[in-house]
Amino acid sequence: MKMHQKGYLLTTLSKSGSLWDYELTRKALQEYSETGAFREKTLNIALDELSAAGLIHRIEEKLEADGKQSKLRFKYKLSDFGVSRMVDTGLLLP
Repeated sequence: MKMHQKGYLLTTLSKSGSLWDYELTRKALQEYSETGAFREKTLNIALDELSAAGLIHRIEEKLEADGKQSKLRFKYKLSDFGVSRMVDTGLLLP
């Protein structure tokens, strides 16, 4: 059984230090063998929720022009609170 997606996002950030949202979503989509805009947006919502809960921080942003549409991108880093919650829930060893 695979880890829940928010847990996967947190553990991936803990191993990497910091990653852009598109890097995190790409890794998660590969891990869970998922594709499509709906799944990508679901992961971006999960990142927003983790950020709103204080488990991760947005440390950088940039605007990317993608043809007709521009996208606001965020670089994320695990917060100290996120680390302590991961330890409390067993996602990270102390």
